[in-house]
Amino acid sequence: MSASTRTTTTTTTPTPTSVAAFPAARKGTYTFLKDARGTAHVYLMADVDATRIKQARKDAGSKVSFVSYVVKAAAQVIANSPEARGVLRPGLRLKVATVGDVHAKVLFDKRTADGQRCVVSGTVFRAEHADVAEIQQVIDTYKNADLEDPNGPWAQLAKVQRLPLPLARLAYRAVTRKPERRTALQGVFSVTSVGQEPVRAIFPMINGALGFGVGRIVDTPVVRGGQIAVAPLFTLSLAFDHRLLDGAQAAELLAATKAALENWGTE
Repeated sequence: MSASTRTTTTTTTPTPTSVAAFPAARKGTYTFLKDARGTAHVYLMADVDATRIKQARKDAGSKVSFVSYVVKAAAQVIANSPEARGVLRPGLRLKVATVGDVHAKVLFDKRTADGQRCVVSGTVFRAEHADVAEIQQVIDTYKNADLEDPNGPWAQLAKVQRLPLPLARLAYRAVTRKPERRTALQGVFSVTSVGQEPVRAIFPMINGALGFGVGRIVDTPVVRGGQIAVAPLFTLSLAFDHRLLDGAQAAELLAATKAALENWGTE
Protein backbone atom coordinates (compact mmCIF):
# COMPACT_ATOMS: atom_id res chain seq x y z
CA MET A 1 0.00 0.00 0.00
CA SER A 2 1.45 3.33 -1.02
CA ALA A 3 1.79 6.25 1.37
CA SER A 4 -0.89 8.14 -0.57
CA THR A 5 -3.52 5.48 0.10
CA ARG A 6 -2.53 4.47 3.64
CA THR A 7 -5.04 5.42 6.34
CA THR A 8 -4.43 5.80 10.03
CA THR A 9 -6.76 5.27 12.93
CA THR A 10 -6.56 7.44 16.01
CA THR A 11 -7.89 5.91 19.19
CA THR A 12 -9.92 8.39 21.24
CA THR A 13 -12.32 8.08 24.11
CA PRO A 14 -15.87 8.62 22.81
CA THR A 15 -17.82 11.50 24.31
CA PRO A 16 -20.61 10.05 26.42
CA THR A 17 -24.25 10.74 25.60
CA SER A 18 -26.14 12.52 28.34
CA VAL A 19 -29.83 11.93 29.04
CA ALA A 20 -31.94 14.24 31.18
CA ALA A 21 -35.58 14.90 31.92
CA PHE A 22 -37.48 16.97 29.38
CA PRO A 23 -36.86 20.66 30.27
CA ALA A 24 -39.70 22.09 32.35
CA ALA A 25 -39.35 25.40 30.50
CA ARG A 26 -40.33 23.70 27.24
CA LYS A 27 -43.46 21.93 28.50
CA GLY A 28 -45.65 24.80 27.33
CA THR A 29 -44.20 24.65 23.81
CA TYR A 30 -44.52 20.86 23.71
CA THR A 31 -48.17 21.03 24.77
CA PHE A 32 -48.92 23.76 22.24
CA LEU A 33 -47.30 21.83 19.39
CA LYS A 34 -49.28 18.68 20.19
CA ASP A 35 -52.40 20.79 19.66
CA ALA A 36 -51.05 22.67 16.64
CA ARG A 37 -50.33 19.43 14.78
CA GLY A 38 -54.07 18.95 14.43
CA THR A 39 -54.45 21.97 12.15
CA ALA A 40 -54.07 22.11 8.36
CA HIS A 41 -51.38 24.74 7.85
CA VAL A 42 -50.98 26.63 4.59
CA TYR A 43 -48.52 29.53 4.23
CA LEU A 44 -48.48 32.79 2.31
CA MET A 45 -45.98 35.63 2.39
CA ALA A 46 -45.62 39.19 1.13
CA ASP A 47 -42.93 41.86 1.20
CA VAL A 48 -43.98 44.94 3.15
CA ASP A 49 -42.54 48.43 2.65
CA ALA A 50 -41.86 49.65 6.20
CA THR A 51 -41.18 53.29 5.24
CA ARG A 52 -44.28 54.71 6.90
CA ILE A 53 -44.16 52.61 10.05
CA LYS A 54 -40.46 53.45 10.44
CA GLN A 55 -41.40 57.13 10.30
CA ALA A 56 -44.27 56.59 12.76
CA ARG A 57 -41.87 54.78 15.08
CA LYS A 58 -39.39 57.65 14.81
CA ASP A 59 -42.13 60.16 15.60
CA ALA A 60 -43.02 58.08 18.67
CA GLY A 61 -39.42 58.20 19.88
CA SER A 62 -38.71 54.60 18.80
CA LYS A 63 -40.58 53.39 21.88
CA VAL A 64 -43.00 51.30 19.80
CA SER A 65 -41.74 48.07 18.26
CA PHE A 66 -42.54 46.97 14.72
CA VAL A 67 -44.41 44.01 16.20
CA SER A 68 -46.93 46.40 17.78
CA TYR A 69 -47.72 47.89 14.38
CA VAL A 70 -48.25 44.42 12.92
CA VAL A 71 -50.52 43.48 15.85
CA LYS A 72 -52.63 46.61 15.39
CA ALA A 73 -52.87 46.37 11.60
CA ALA A 74 -53.77 42.67 11.65
CA ALA A 75 -56.32 43.11 14.46
CA GLN A 76 -58.14 45.82 12.51
CA VAL A 77 -58.28 43.62 9.41
CA ILE A 78 -59.41 40.52 11.30
CA ALA A 79 -62.10 42.47 13.16
CA ASN A 80 -63.81 42.95 9.78
CA SER A 81 -63.63 39.27 8.83
CA PRO A 82 -65.92 36.84 10.70
CA GLU A 83 -64.23 33.85 9.02
CA ALA A 84 -60.85 34.92 10.45
CA ARG A 85 -62.35 34.89 13.95
CA GLY A 86 -63.53 31.32 13.68
CA VAL A 87 -62.70 28.58 16.17
CA LEU A 88 -63.40 24.93 15.32
CA ARG A 89 -65.45 22.96 17.81
CA PRO A 90 -64.82 19.26 17.08
CA GLY A 91 -67.33 16.57 17.92
CA LEU A 92 -69.94 14.39 16.30
CA ARG A 93 -71.36 17.55 14.75
CA LEU A 94 -68.49 19.79 13.73
CA LYS A 95 -69.20 23.44 14.52
CA VAL A 96 -67.46 26.78 14.09
CA ALA A 97 -67.68 29.41 16.82
CA THR A 98 -67.11 33.02 15.76
CA VAL A 99 -65.66 35.05 18.62
CA GLY A 100 -66.31 38.77 18.88
CA ASP A 101 -63.08 40.17 20.35
CA VAL A 102 -59.77 40.04 18.50
CA HIS A 103 -57.13 38.97 21.02
CA ALA A 104 -53.54 38.80 19.76
CA LYS A 105 -50.96 36.28 20.96
CA VAL A 106 -47.39 37.61 20.90
CA LEU A 107 -44.40 35.27 21.22
CA PHE A 108 -41.37 36.06 23.42
CA ASP A 109 -37.92 34.48 23.68
CA LYS A 110 -37.17 34.17 27.41
CA ARG A 111 -34.75 32.45 29.76
CA THR A 112 -35.52 30.79 33.07
CA ALA A 113 -33.56 31.43 36.26
CA ASP A 114 -31.30 28.46 35.47
CA GLY A 115 -30.61 29.72 31.94
CA GLN A 116 -33.00 27.45 30.02
CA ARG A 117 -34.18 29.18 26.85
CA CYS A 118 -37.85 28.92 25.90
CA VAL A 119 -40.57 30.60 23.88
CA VAL A 120 -43.60 31.85 25.79
CA SER A 121 -46.65 33.84 24.77
CA GLY A 122 -48.61 36.77 26.11
CA THR A 123 -52.04 38.04 25.09
CA VAL A 124 -52.99 41.53 23.95
CA PHE A 125 -56.70 41.59 24.68
CA ARG A 126 -59.09 43.32 22.27
CA ALA A 127 -56.19 44.54 20.17
CA GLU A 128 -58.54 46.04 17.58
CA HIS A 129 -59.60 48.68 20.12
CA ALA A 130 -56.09 49.56 21.35
CA ASP A 131 -53.63 51.98 19.79
CA VAL A 132 -50.00 51.01 19.18
CA ALA A 133 -48.79 52.71 22.36
CA GLU A 134 -51.24 50.67 24.44
CA ILE A 135 -50.26 47.49 22.60
CA GLN A 136 -46.60 48.24 23.24
CA GLN A 137 -47.30 48.78 26.93
CA VAL A 138 -48.78 45.28 27.16
CA ILE A 139 -45.87 43.79 25.20
CA ASP A 140 -43.34 45.54 27.46
CA THR A 141 -45.10 44.16 30.54
CA TYR A 142 -44.56 40.62 29.28
CA LYS A 143 -41.12 41.31 27.87
CA ASN A 144 -39.74 42.78 31.09
CA ALA A 145 -41.38 40.31 33.48
CA ASP A 146 -39.44 37.61 35.29
CA LEU A 147 -40.64 34.12 34.42
CA GLU A 148 -40.26 33.11 38.04
CA ASP A 149 -42.29 36.00 39.52
CA PRO A 150 -45.31 34.40 41.30
CA ASN A 151 -47.27 37.63 40.89
CA GLY A 152 -46.20 38.37 37.31
CA PRO A 153 -47.91 37.65 33.98
CA TRP A 154 -46.16 34.27 33.70
CA ALA A 155 -47.45 32.91 37.02
CA GLN A 156 -49.87 30.41 35.43
CA LEU A 157 -47.19 29.23 33.02
CA ALA A 158 -44.86 28.50 35.94
CA LYS A 159 -47.55 26.26 37.44
CA VAL A 160 -47.92 24.33 34.18
CA GLN A 161 -44.15 23.86 33.94
CA ARG A 162 -44.16 22.13 37.32
CA LEU A 163 -46.73 19.55 36.18
CA PRO A 164 -45.83 16.20 34.61
CA LEU A 165 -46.31 16.37 30.83
CA PRO A 166 -49.52 14.27 30.73
CA LEU A 167 -51.12 16.52 33.36
CA ALA A 168 -49.92 19.66 31.58
CA ARG A 169 -51.60 18.38 28.44
CA LEU A 170 -54.87 17.68 30.27
CA ALA A 171 -54.80 21.13 31.89
CA TYR A 172 -54.25 22.76 28.50
CA ARG A 173 -57.16 20.87 26.94
CA ALA A 174 -59.44 21.81 29.82
CA VAL A 175 -58.57 25.51 29.56
CA THR A 176 -58.93 25.67 25.76
CA ARG A 177 -62.16 23.69 25.44
CA LYS A 178 -64.36 26.79 25.24
CA PRO A 179 -63.72 29.19 22.31
CA GLU A 180 -63.64 32.29 24.51
CA ARG A 181 -61.08 30.80 26.88
CA ARG A 182 -59.09 29.36 24.00
CA THR A 183 -58.72 32.72 22.27
CA ALA A 184 -57.99 34.44 25.58
CA LEU A 185 -55.01 32.11 25.99
CA GLN A 186 -53.90 31.52 22.39
CA GLY A 187 -55.30 34.59 20.68
CA VAL A 188 -57.52 34.87 17.64
CA PHE A 189 -54.22 35.31 15.78
CA SER A 190 -50.56 35.21 16.74
CA VAL A 191 -47.50 37.29 15.87
CA THR A 192 -43.94 36.03 16.10
CA SER A 193 -40.84 37.92 15.02
CA VAL A 194 -37.27 37.00 14.11
CA GLY A 195 -36.44 40.58 13.17
CA GLN A 196 -33.67 40.76 15.74
CA GLU A 197 -31.63 38.31 13.65
CA PRO A 198 -30.55 38.41 9.96
CA VAL A 199 -33.42 36.09 9.02
CA ARG A 200 -35.75 36.92 6.17
CA ALA A 201 -38.87 35.03 7.22
CA ILE A 202 -40.43 32.69 9.74
CA PHE A 203 -43.38 30.38 9.09
CA PRO A 204 -45.11 29.92 12.43
CA MET A 205 -47.00 26.95 13.81
CA ILE A 206 -50.59 27.82 14.74
CA ASN A 207 -53.43 26.22 16.64
CA GLY A 208 -55.96 28.87 15.65
CA ALA A 209 -57.07 30.32 12.35
CA LEU A 210 -54.14 32.67 11.72
CA GLY A 211 -50.53 33.36 12.63
CA PHE A 212 -48.23 36.11 11.31
CA GLY A 213 -44.44 35.92 11.08
CA VAL A 214 -42.25 39.03 10.91
CA GLY A 215 -38.79 38.97 9.33
CA ARG A 216 -35.93 41.42 9.52
CA ILE A 217 -36.26 44.84 7.87
CA VAL A 218 -33.62 45.25 5.16
CA ASP A 219 -32.91 48.13 2.77
CA THR A 220 -33.87 46.69 -0.61
CA PRO A 221 -33.93 48.00 -4.21
CA VAL A 222 -37.48 48.68 -5.40
CA VAL A 223 -39.03 50.27 -8.48
CA ARG A 224 -41.13 53.38 -7.91
CA GLY A 225 -42.54 55.32 -10.81
CA GLY A 226 -40.19 53.54 -13.19
CA GLN A 227 -37.15 54.50 -11.11
CA ILE A 228 -35.01 52.33 -8.87
CA ALA A 229 -35.06 53.38 -5.22
CA VAL A 230 -34.10 51.86 -1.90
CA ALA A 231 -36.80 51.05 0.65
CA PRO A 232 -36.88 49.23 3.99
CA LEU A 233 -38.70 45.94 3.32
CA PHE A 234 -39.57 42.99 5.49
CA THR A 235 -41.28 39.70 4.78
CA LEU A 236 -44.65 39.23 6.45
CA SER A 237 -45.75 35.60 6.40
CA LEU A 238 -49.19 34.26 7.18
CA ALA A 239 -50.02 30.75 8.35
CA PHE A 240 -53.70 29.88 8.11
CA ASP A 241 -55.80 26.84 8.92
CA HIS A 242 -57.22 25.60 5.63
CA ARG A 243 -60.13 23.98 7.47
CA LEU A 244 -61.40 27.45 8.35
CA LEU A 245 -60.16 29.61 5.48
CA ASP A 246 -59.53 29.17 1.78
CA GLY A 247 -56.42 30.54 0.08
CA ALA A 248 -58.25 33.44 -1.54
CA GLN A 249 -59.65 34.63 1.80
CA ALA A 250 -56.27 34.31 3.50
CA ALA A 251 -54.57 36.17 0.65
CA GLU A 252 -57.07 39.02 1.05
CA LEU A 253 -56.31 39.21 4.78
CA LEU A 254 -52.56 39.30 4.18
CA ALA A 255 -52.94 41.90 1.42
CA ALA A 256 -55.14 44.08 3.64
CA THR A 257 -52.64 43.87 6.51
CA LYS A 258 -49.80 44.75 4.16
CA ALA A 259 -51.77 47.75 2.86
CA ALA A 260 -52.54 48.94 6.40
CA LEU A 261 -48.84 48.87 7.29
CA GLU A 262 -47.66 50.51 4.09
CA ASN A 263 -50.24 53.28 4.34
CA TRP A 264 -49.85 53.85 8.07
CA GLY A 265 -50.97 57.32 9.12
CA THR A 266 -52.55 58.24 5.78
CA GLU A 267 -56.08 57.10 6.53
